[in-house]
Amino acid sequence: MDNRRLLWIGATLLVAGVIFWAVGQAVNPSGGDTEFKASLEAMEQIKSFRGAYSESASSSHSQRLWEVDCNQVIVHQHSQDSQTNTDSPFEMKEDELLVGDQRYTRDSNGSWENTGYAGERGSAKWYCDNIPRGTVSDLLPDMRTMISHGITEKGDKKTVNGVRCREWKFDIRTAVSSRTGSVCIGLDDHLPYELTESGSHISYSDYNRPIQFDAPPAVLQSASGS
Repeated sequence: MDNRRLLWIGATLLVAGVIFWAVGQAVNPSGGDTEFKASLEAMEQIKSFRGAYSESASSSHSQRLWEVDCNQVIVHQHSQDSQTNTDSPFEMKEDELLVGDQRYTRDSNGSWENTGYAGERGSAKWYCDNIPRGTVSDLLPDMRTMISHGITEKGDKKTVNGVRCREWKFDIRTAVSSRTGSVCIGLDDHLPYELTESGSHISYSDYNRPIQFDAPPAVLQSASGS
């Protein structure tokens, strides 16, 4: 009896969520769907870009920078995490260069060490193969989920990294989770330039521009060999 009641409650909540989403679509049928679909199509043409992530809490701070150039099949990722106001404050930095299917890490002396095969998922080749499919949600906004599960609200225009974009607020609800945030989409090119969600902020720039990486030519050219 208890299990049936729990199942009934779960089914009721799921149906209520679907109705909530459907009502939102009925009130604002296009919402951000049209713009998000245009953004998803624009993202299929991305060959290079930069992203900068930051998140802060009361005693911790995280930063991440990534540079992607699929013309060279290279992804550079730099992260820095710190925690203060605790008994054991710390700061941790990591510099990683994905070239083709190989991974390099930067030593304390500034040199790059080849740590071998980057794996089937997570190599530069994997990223560059999947960015056009719109499935690399750890580097770019997850437009597919926003389209299929999001309720959107049109916001104001603003400038991010020198580009005019329009902010779209979203409320994503599924059977197992919910989250809210906003994404600013370029007025002319439909590409995402800013994403805010759960206290984190990501800005994007330099779409389809050549990227210079701070690494020896022998390292950078190893993508052709792999």
